[in-house]
Amino acid sequence: MNINLKLKKMSFSIEIRFLGGLTQSQQTIFDDAARRWQEIITGELPSVQLANGDIIDNVRIDAQGAAIDGTSGILGQAGPTQLRAGSFLPATGIMRFDSADLVRLEAENSLIDVIIHEMGHVLGFGTLWSPQFLNLISGEGSENPFFVGESAIREYNSLNNNESLDSVPLANTGGAGTRDGHWRELTFDNELMTGFIDDGDNPISWLSIAAFEDMGYQVEYSAAEAYLLPDPTKMALKELKENNQCKMCDRRILRCDPIILPESAYLG
Repeated sequence: MNINLKLKKMSFSIEIRFLGGLTQSQQTIFDDAARRWQEIITGELPSVQLANGDIIDNVRIDAQGAAIDGTSGILGQAGPTQLRAGSFLPATGIMRFDSADLVRLEAENSLIDVIIHEMGHVLGFGTLWSPQFLNLISGEGSENPFFVGESAIREYNSLNNNESLDSVPLANTGGAGTRDGHWRELTFDNELMTGFIDDGDNPISWLSIAAFEDMGYQVEYSAAEAYLLPDPTKMALKELKENNQCKMCDRRILRCDPIILPESAYLG
């Protein structure tokens, strides 16, 4: 992942609150991931006050490494935990991962992609699309789920050079943490927000940025990385390796059941 850390003031911000269990290099990766999303999401979110009195400007994520069950077991928990009333955009979230898996991912040089990817889920990608929140998915739980946000459909049409498509294919394979919450791997291959981390580059495309616009964020499309749809013939022969299944997003990643803050939480 090529991260361009622009030296400019960004109105949207992600505060990472480190709760222990992460090495300095791992903390740096979390900070780099937050900066990457701050390049993509630009509009400031309204401040809210939590029940404990904490004031949240934009988004705060609690990040932690912990001994859970060693490598290849339960990988951890990631997702939004408290949402703004009305918009359903996150105020707080959690990223808590097994220390042994963090070491493994860092050694494989895939931790930065995984943390950027999982932070996207904390911000709502795939975790807030259901009818109870943003209502951006059709066919949830079926063999053929689709994303129905207008901006993402526009970008999907552009990628296909086809103006007649009316939805974007979502993952219909994998565990509960993969299905419905990612772009479909056999359509989008190495795009970062599919359910599988590929070897080599995993770009964040205009398509993913458009999905965040559909969710209600103000976004910067110029922050996208170069991306083209893969050759369908190549994808028909691709073997989906379970070991690469999102590294964090298969059935072994625990999602959160977020609460919605009251309207009175808004400040000003």
